[in-house]
Amino acid sequence: MKLNDQDKISVMLNECHRDLSFITSSMGKSDSLSARFLLNMYLFKALDSEIVLWLKNLENASILTLASRNIFELYLILIEVNQNEYSMKRFFAQLKNDRDELNSAFMHKCEAVGYELSDNDKNIVQEELDMYPFENVESHCFRMNHLAKIHGYQEDYNFFYKLSSKLIHPSAYKVFGVNDINQHYDVVTMIGYSFTSKAMDFVVDFYNNNVAVESNT
Repeated sequence: MKLNDQDKISVMLNECHRDLSFITSSMGKSDSLSARFLLNMYLFKALDSEIVLWLKNLENASILTLASRNIFELYLILIEVNQNEYSMKRFFAQLKNDRDELNSAFMHKCEAVGYELSDNDKNIVQEELDMYPFENVESHCFRMNHLAKIHGYQEDYNFFYKLSSKLIHPSAYKVFGVNDINQHYDVVTMIGYSFTSKAMDFVVDFYNNNVAVESNT
């Protein structure tokens, strides 16, 4: 799998997008789902967003790299929260912490530049998931290095966070002329393709073993 195999990449991504759209729409309304189903539905939607981002930017190597890394992280989160109930609770608990940090930064910046906010604008994150308050649960974000290590993907983590950072951010390496057909991007494409496949295998297994089973009972 190489960056210039655009037709094959496009077909694969479109199939993934189609399957994810069907599966998420088959899982039911968010207010009727268990915590486990709800979290998986949102993770599947996040995975779909990264796939669509890649699909819409097939010739943009920086976006390819970012989407691939995010797909890798989403896969790690998927296997972690589904194998460990406490981790599932932790991920829900992170929402409040993320919301508070976002709102604080948003409010401080608006105050600094003299931008007045209405009461309705003062909370930039919806609170629809507050139905799952978990007390006495860690709220700090997962450390991807830790998840990669415990699930056997340390080498892939090192790849994404050592090499891909140079290809996403304005490093000297990127500024001084790395182009979109550089072989480094071919490697990113292969790894991104691999983790997209792994993530989709997980999604399809979850659907077959849970959603489809419930639909047939």
